[in-house]
Amino acid sequence: MASDWIRIRRGIRQLPKTVALARHLSHNPEFMAWWSDPVRMSCRHSVTEIVTFENVTRVTACALTELWFALNDVVGGDCWVPYMAVSDIDDIVGVPGFGDALVAVGWVTLHDEKGLVFPNFSEHNVPQKMRSEPKSDAQRAKEYRERKRGGERVTKRHGASRPEDKSREEEYIPAAPVPTSKPAARSRAKSAVSWTAADGWQGITDGDRQEWAAAYPGAVLDQELAKATAWLKANPSRAGRRNWRAFVVRWLSRCQDQGGTNRSPGRTPGDADKRAALDRKAREFAGLSPAAYRTPKQVAALAAGLKLKEEDL
Repeated sequence: MASDWIRIRRGIRQLPKTVALARHLSHNPEFMAWWSDPVRMSCRHSVTEIVTFENVTRVTACALTELWFALNDVVGGDCWVPYMAVSDIDDIVGVPGFGDALVAVGWVTLHDEKGLVFPNFSEHNVPQKMRSEPKSDAQRAKEYRERKRGGERVTKRHGASRPEDKSREEEYIPAAPVPTSKPAARSRAKSAVSWTAADGWQGITDGDRQEWAAAYPGAVLDQELAKATAWLKANPSRAGRRNWRAFVVRWLSRCQDQGGTNRSPGRTPGDADKRAALDRKAREFAGLSPAAYRTPKQVAALAAGLKLKEEDL
């Protein structure tokens, strides 16, 4: 909900008024008694006797945030909260003396009639009553379509421009398309292939089928398109493509390289050539007569004889 958050100025803890507020709290007797333990540890002049001033500023910033959360739904455009007393601030934030400290630094003033005025509230955040309701997704989409149909864009100068330029408006006229080597109509026709989970494949012409059948004869187009559809539905994050024609061509090329649609499971196109080579080698070895068995001594004598013949040469 919009009322569950507030906008706070960055560096609120280092602002001079926040530092002055923390310094005023440091010397407040009620604040010193609240922070310290009078039985075991106490301070006489300032709470900084037992704690660092940085911690005091952090508590001060947290208390300011707590107060602004409570004021977010009730404060008006004039930063006036009726029927509110300074003591109520201490009860809201749970820090004694915080209301008096706000009055001392000028962050709270008494109203002429009744109640309190918080002059710094609109400086650091925006009251809930002054916020504009966030636009829905349907409203933003509708405004985008209206701007797109308008065919032109008007840009206004920033509000901080010179007075004579505040009312100046510039019309944006799109540049003329640069001519290419191919007609625009032909380029659009080549990119007409599309796919959606609801409608499936669209824009595939008879000419596309003939071209792909000639280039990838092993791929059965309808079966491969059905496989691609199942894969895209199983991987929805990969379905945000723009060039669906290139996706189909890559899919069919991979199918052709792997042996086609009706290939045997676990086989590739090179398996047939490998099997034919193995069969040819088997037939060659089958035609040879087995060699006679020789003992190691016979093999050694045969090797020595071959060596002598080589030396004689």
